Amino acid sequence: MKIGDLIKVKDCDQLDVLHPLHRACYCFFCAGKSNRIGIITGPVSRNCWAAMFDCGEAIIDAFDEARGDVKVINV
Repeated sequence: MKIGDLIKVKDCDQLDVLHPLHRACYCFFCAGKSNRIGIITGPVSRNCWAAMFDCGEAIIDAFDEARGDVKVINV
């Protein structure tokens, strides 16, 4: 990742909303009703980046990308 990259955070693994045992997700993105698309604004610390989303700023690290939780969507 580098400054200016557009990124997409994967959706949370939640039960179907119509399912009677549906649990609400309280993660940063679900609570903020985010579209999960952000832009890298700068480095924070070793292997970490600040990213601005429609619901606020979050810290993304290189391991999030390696696990597949975050994907760079620049073309």
